[in-house]
Amino acid sequence: MQITFKVYRKDPEKDGKPGRSNYSVELDEEATVLDGLLKIRDEMDDTLAFRASCARGYCGECTMRVNYKACFACTAKVSAFTKKSPEILLDPLRNIPVIKDLVFDWDAFMWNKITAVKPWLEPDESSTNGENLLPDSTMADLRKVMSCYYCGLCDEGCTVLPVDFDFLGPAALTKAYRFVFDPRDKAGRERLKIAEKPKGIWDCVHCFEASEHCPRGIAPTERIISIRDKAFKVGITNEKVARHHTSFAASVKESGWLDEGRLALESEGLTNIKGLMKLLPTAARAMARGKAPIPYLHPKRPGAEQIKKIFEKGEREKK
Repeated sequence: MQITFKVYRKDPEKDGKPGRSNYSVELDEEATVLDGLLKIRDEMDDTLAFRASCARGYCGECTMRVNYKACFACTAKVSAFTKKSPEILLDPLRNIPVIKDLVFDWDAFMWNKITAVKPWLEPDESSTNGENLLPDSTMADLRKVMSCYYCGLCDEGCTVLPVDFDFLGPAALTKAYRFVFDPRDKAGRERLKIAEKPKGIWDCVHCFEASEHCPRGIAPTERIISIRDKAFKVGITNEKVARHHTSFAASVKESGWLDEGRLALESEGLTNIKGLMKLLPTAARAMARGKAPIPYLHPKRPGAEQIKKIFEKGEREKK
């Protein structure tokens, strides 16, 4: 069948302006997008730049967007994308500096962030004589996390990274999980402190898109939540995050729903004048639109007493 590939092009050695090149290629029904790209490079345009390695869906090197969907070019069959039109659009992953054509900056996208969480085991050899064997049951969960091959699909699906590219992202935080929860690692507390800094675990918005995009079923979003829970349990948490958590729970416990005005003030800190001043422009815009909640003047919702009892029961069980 005849397929037209419309490929994103960008050459920093020329004008650096993005554009598209169209290639008409004859492929069979079982051909993949990578097959098409290889044919274009070998027979039509040897200047086309893209990445590929295993060609079996294991390494993630050929990750790209095919008709706006992030996937592996080596396993994406062209027939799955040409049911309505014989045209296929190819783009690099979103929100990443492009080096050339479909080749993007993996270091900025992922590897620098993974490096930041210190992705290596630091065993406590003083108490184990250099050996620390664990039962399979203990390692089963970590092995699942270790099956990640860093394809980038979780970061591509993340809804925070388009807004803040400096967010560590689900791939790096999942790597942090692998060591934070390894009982052999003596640097777990240090790693928790790294993960909970600004741009870390507290910036995750729990949209679960990372888990939805993961082809290995590793559940990156759930891993981030687990790191958060452990940080709280061991007493490591950003002060602003702790205030936010406390205010949120107190507000819902008292009235049955969230007092957003109170949450904003108490998260910044009632004695933090500088932080409170930063809220003024947002408050002014909200007031102009009639959407500014008045802090502490928050009516109770029906069923508030039942919600309060749930909180009190949880507090008793925690003790």
